[in-house]
Amino acid sequence: MIDNAIVSEGIEYILRHLSENITIDDVAGHCFLSASRFSTIFKEQTGESVYSFIKRLKMEQSAFRLKLETEKSITDIGETYGYSASNYSWAFRKYHKISPSEFREDMDASREEKEKVIERIDSMIRFETKPDYEVMYERAIGNYDELKRHWCRFTEKYQEDIDEDTIFFERTFDDPSITDKNHCIYDICMTSKNLEQYKNTSVLDGGKFVIYPYRGFIKDIRHRHQELVGIWFPAKHLELDERYSYDQYTLVREDGYMEFDICIPIK
Repeated sequence: MIDNAIVSEGIEYILRHLSENITIDDVAGHCFLSASRFSTIFKEQTGESVYSFIKRLKMEQSAFRLKLETEKSITDIGETYGYSASNYSWAFRKYHKISPSEFREDMDASREEKEKVIERIDSMIRFETKPDYEVMYERAIGNYDELKRHWCRFTEKYQEDIDEDTIFFERTFDDPSITDKNHCIYDICMTSKNLEQYKNTSVLDGGKFVIYPYRGFIKDIRHRHQELVGIWFPAKHLELDERYSYDQYTLVREDGYMEFDICIPIK
């Protein structure tokens, strides 16, 4: 887990301004530190330089949009993250070892497979307008497979502040089929009547969401998620919103069984 509140706040700033040409000075200034001091503690906590971290997120988030928003041109998606058409293709190939157009082609499944997945997900999906949720959170950078361990640690640490009205979330920022499994960023969050006592607080912005209910074990989550975002979402020609995706939990068992709603923001 990221146990330095300043680094966590810096990551939050980067995530919210990823479409801008942000610099180390911008992030450090937001955290009221010199660029050199912030860079040092950032690398100690994350294992990456601020520059490398920003570049990586731009490449991975843009790939995620290429995957979901198939009606948007490659040029438009590159420009969203501050790249010209030629620069984006060059940077994308250098990072992913494949061109943006080849990346889109590689996602294709057979027509029969797609139809089966779409029909099954159609029977489960719903659309909802959700409220804002004020939450406290702890952030991790690592493997999603470690979620169960972090979840147990989190609920034990804050058990005195948990009651029947507490709502739990996992805020996600990466697609594990794109991001290296050991570099995924995720937050474990909960509502609380005592938010003022915590340093790491945030708002999960409300609005219109696609809701997909997941009921099953940790080992199967990745496959189901890829069906949702890799096949169903593009087939429906929906437009992803800038708000964060998150999972809203109702059950986590010790054997790894989970019940939660995958909530993807749409325009």
